[in-house]
Amino acid sequence: PYEYILQGADKITADYLVEKFKNLILSDKFPAGYTLPNENTLCEKLGTGRSTLREAFKVLSAYGLITRTKHGTYINESKDFSTSLMIDYNFEESGMREILEFRKIFEAESAYLAAQNATTDDIKELKKIMIKIEDCEGDPAALSYNDVAFHYMIARCTHNRLLLSIMKLISDTYYKGIRSQFEKIGHIGEQTTLQATIYHHTKIFDSILLKDSEAAAKAMRDHMDSILGEIEKLEPEAK
Repeated sequence: PYEYILQGADKITADYLVEKFKNLILSDKFPAGYTLPNENTLCEKLGTGRSTLREAFKVLSAYGLITRTKHGTYINESKDFSTSLMIDYNFEESGMREILEFRKIFEAESAYLAAQNATTDDIKELKKIMIKIEDCEGDPAALSYNDVAFHYMIARCTHNRLLLSIMKLISDTYYKGIRSQFEKIGHIGEQTTLQATIYHHTKIFDSILLKDSEAAAKAMRDHMDSILGEIEKLEPEAK
C-alpha cells in the first residue's frame, strides 16, 4: 500500500496524502482495525515531514476514517465514516451509466414533487437559471454550473428537507460528471448539448409551472435517457 501512496507523486503534500489514504481505506486496502506505523516510521516510508503527515491525519480524522490515540493510529469501521464522504466516493467510483440511472430515479421523483410544491418565488428562480443557461453558448463550464443549479433548484422546489440534503451532498460530484458529459458528447441526437439542455429543461420547467407532476417526472426521465443514449454510443460497454 505504501508503494501506491508514492506512485506518481511529484510532491508529497497533506492534500495528496489525504486523497491516497482515503482511497486505501475506502477500498479496504487498510481494513478496519488496522494500525498504521508510528509517525517516525511512516514519515520515513513516505519521505515527508511530521507536520505534513499530522495535517493529513487531522482531515482523515474529521472524515471519520481514522482514530488517533496514545497507543497508535487506527482505521475506523465503515459505520464511523462521514456520510458525505462515502456518497462522494461511491459516485466517483461509479460508471456514468450507474450515475445516470440513479439520477433518473432520484430526480424524476423530485420533479414530480416539485410540480406539486413549487411556489411562485421558486418558479421565478428556476426561470432565472433557464435564462442563464441560454447564455452559455461556447462555455461548457458555465453550462455545467447552471445545469447543476437548475437541478438543485428543483430539489429546493420540493420543500422536502431530506431530498434537498441529499442533493447538497452530491452537487459537487454532479458538477464534475456533468461537465465531463458535456465535454465528451458535444451533441445529443441532432442537437448541440446546449440546445438539448434548453429543450429538456424547458419541458421540465413548463411541467412544474403547470403543476403537472406526471409530466414533470416524465420530462426528467426523458432528459436522463437522452444523455444515457449518447453515453452508450461513446462507451458501448456501458450498456
